[in-house]
Amino acid sequence: MNPLLISFLVLLGSYLLGSIPFGVLAGKLAGIDVRSIGSGNVGTTNVWRALGPIAGLTVFALDVFKGVAGPMLGLLILGKNHPWGIALCALLAVLGHIFSVFLKFKGGKGIATGLGAMLGLWWLGAIVAFGVWLVVFLLSRMVSLASILACIFLPLFAFYFHLPLAYVLVITIFCIVAILKHIPNIKRIVTGTESRVSFKRNKAPESTFGEEGKV
Repeated sequence: MNPLLISFLVLLGSYLLGSIPFGVLAGKLAGIDVRSIGSGNVGTTNVWRALGPIAGLTVFALDVFKGVAGPMLGLLILGKNHPWGIALCALLAVLGHIFSVFLKFKGGKGIATGLGAMLGLWWLGAIVAFGVWLVVFLLSRMVSLASILACIFLPLFAFYFHLPLAYVLVITIFCIVAILKHIPNIKRIVTGTESRVSFKRNKAPESTFGEEGKV
């Protein structure tokens, strides 16, 4: 088969895998549309709040998995000597989650899928970024703030550890897109109106969900 056609199909496959809206599918299994409640997002936090921790963690794991699948698909089919192809597969998996073809090019903010893509590209960076995210989240209880700071530090880590240029550029692009998707959250953080995650299962009104569930 033509190498260019193979590359195109691998890239397309990575995007389509990333586009699978596991949060929406989980909601359908429960007979609800997660886009109509809470933050209206298809990510982990909103699914957790709408359907409970088991559904939330399951969606998180599946979103991470489809992120891992992108670069792994590139590695298996294109080979380790094609860093640009592998990096683009990772990026397209994340962009598929953010701009899902199955949701009319809407979706989440790509944090969980981005974590998966990073695990496929550079597992050490993924662990460091998750560590930053976890510390900030536990201190602030804001998913959005934790995600933003992790995205700020991740390209710096990639540059410091001298990753291949393709990886550094793709990681930087992903982080920029993720931060741009968080602009509404940044405004609320600055004004002190960003909602915080409660670790208790309660009957809080919809207004407490805010927008930070977009993972």
